[in-house]
Amino acid sequence: MKKSDIIIQVGNIMPERNFANPQCGRIYSADGISPTINTMGGGNREPKIVTDMEKELKLPEELKWKNFRIRKLTPKECFRLMGVDDADIDKMQETGISVTAQKKLAGNSIVVDVLFHLFRKLLVETEGNG
Repeated sequence: MKKSDIIIQVGNIMPERNFANPQCGRIYSADGISPTINTMGGGNREPKIVTDMEKELKLPEELKWKNFRIRKLTPKECFRLMGVDDADIDKMQETGISVTAQKKLAGNSIVVDVLFHLFRKLLVETEGNG
């Protein structure tokens, strides 16, 4: 398995005493695949990724003393991960839907390619076995 085929969590920015929902502080590397995008209805649950940054974080030993910047995924990135075309994303954003609502929409959807392969497995490949 290649490094780009797995989710790479590099740290957690939430205080250890506040782990009722540890997902809130998880930080992921941009080198791996995206974690699950859920409805993100508040609570700071948006996936956060590491890019360049000046201040030190609680990170694994191999990442200490490097410069990082943590950022949240944009609504456009969330929709791209769900398989939505940029033209459709732009149309939706032109309607004035809030950033929070856009992220919620992305989290409430299913990746079209995943749904296609589920139906293909269920319907097409089992058709001759009936």
